[in-house]
Amino acid sequence: HVLEWSTRVSIVKGIAKGIAYLHAYKVNKPPLIHQNITAEKVLLDQRCNPLLADSGLQNLLTNDIVFSALKASAAMGYLAPEYATTGRFTDKSDVYAFGVIVFQVLSGKLKVTNLVRIGAEACRFQDYIDSNLHGRFFEYEAAKLARIAWLCTHESPAERPSMEAVVQELGNCSSCL
Repeated sequence: HVLEWSTRVSIVKGIAKGIAYLHAYKVNKPPLIHQNITAEKVLLDQRCNPLLADSGLQNLLTNDIVFSALKASAAMGYLAPEYATTGRFTDKSDVYAFGVIVFQVLSGKLKVTNLVRIGAEACRFQDYIDSNLHGRFFEYEAAKLARIAWLCTHESPAERPSMEAVVQELGNCSSCL
């Protein structure tokens, strides 16, 4: 079963809203960092609305379990590069993982390759759009989502957008409404 373009865009927007909510400071709610965002942590209901699982759960687990989860995240490319040097998670770590998920949604592949990233940067749709869509996508939106994913996975955390900025940018997609 291949997800239609509009469903993919809606899923990306829902994930962005969920992460932005976690990161936001609200009355009686401090900002939270998920720390382990992966495709497996995104659950879809019967209407393909995304839900983020396991937020904050890692704080309750033993170090061995957390380390095992981190190794799996690193192997799949979700772990932000700065974690290797700082050993710390920040909101920008979540942004990085979100960018990886956007690339996965666009490409239909679990493992995001350099070809996908380079294709997205150069706007070569054949390199980063799922061929199972058979051209049934909006190029403007695909380019915008690829740019968002590329910015979110920037090597430097300071260059990554906030999730609130991502949500605002996604609000400009026609099938995101």
